[in-house]
Amino acid sequence: ALVGFDDIELADLLGITVIAQDAAALGRTAAERLFRRLDGVEEAPAQVVLRTTLIARGSGEVPPPA
Repeated sequence: ALVGFDDIELADLLGITVIAQDAAALGRTAAERLFRRLDGVEEAPAQVVLRTTLIARGSGEVPPPA
């Protein structure tokens, strides 16, 4: 089984199953946290969880029983 992270064009061409992430949401979240810090807002370190999507293309699935 082979599963990649990030939905790059090559993965689609090769039929590789991937976990895709929303790059815009990742950048927006990072920028918002950075700007708050630059504005002097004191925040404790936090774990930020962003949604991902499994794009199954056949390289990571378990085959059906024979």
